[in-house]
Amino acid sequence: MRDDAEGQQKHGQQKHIETMPLFSTMDRNGKMTMLWPGRRVGRAAPILPWLLTAAALWTLTGSVPFGALLGLAPTVAISIFLGHPVTVSVAVVLLFVAIGATGGMYSRAVEQFGQTRVAGLFATLAIAGGLVTGAGVLLLWTLKSNPSRPFDLASIATSPTIPPELGAVVGAGFALIAAIVLLQLPGSIAHAARRQADIQRLRLQGSSFAGTLTAVNFTNRWLFNFPMFTVEVSYIVNDAPIIISAHMRTSADRVPVVGSRILVLTDVRGTTHVELDLSNGVVFEPDVTKYAAPDS
Repeated sequence: MRDDAEGQQKHGQQKHIETMPLFSTMDRNGKMTMLWPGRRVGRAAPILPWLLTAAALWTLTGSVPFGALLGLAPTVAISIFLGHPVTVSVAVVLLFVAIGATGGMYSRAVEQFGQTRVAGLFATLAIAGGLVTGAGVLLLWTLKSNPSRPFDLASIATSPTIPPELGAVVGAGFALIAAIVLLQLPGSIAHAARRQADIQRLRLQGSSFAGTLTAVNFTNRWLFNFPMFTVEVSYIVNDAPIIISAHMRTSADRVPVVGSRILVLTDVRGTTHVELDLSNGVVFEPDVTKYAAPDS
């Protein structure tokens, strides 16, 4: 049976769609995607200034351990400067600023793309990219300052002091991480944008049905501190019952019980999206510790 409130709800006018619980009929874990009502499909451009700022902060912060501890200071004087207590104290302050900027970028990426995977890739790129930039600049400076010195990885094991080769190897590790993220990020952004476009289309043009949550199965897994579930939703089309399966991520205090009303959005392409229908008095699991993460 089609929902009587279809005209209001199928066009994205359901007033309060919380971020938790989050449902997906196609994806799981960090690939589950949300789109807040009234928001456009996410774009990378608003994230780029935050990415560059966070990466620059990680570059400045990382120059101290790379130069003072990992042998990438081009001269002894610069090594002493980078290891000075005042410089280290400034680096510690910059570290907290870099963490804050990265966290802000992560939050904005989640707002843009509605997906923790994309946000995590942006954060990883900022950290790894910033650290490898600092290491690369110091390494090039070091090699230019003493071009006659051979670059020999064997010196990592034989040198009585910390050689620049060690810093180069550590920097190469961050470079590999940054390269892997760069390869994954475009496809992940495209995936999130497709999912958001699907949700947007279904809210504007799809058919809306009143569904019921008929099964809630805990997977005994958490994403961060959010418990993961598989659920079943039933709804009726032309007097015929239909049951669909979905993944659900939520917080421990917002686990809907069986019988909760679910808004089911579908279209002729066979795309389906489900959302919790908060307008019908949702009941959540009263024991908030039942699905709490073990370390929380």
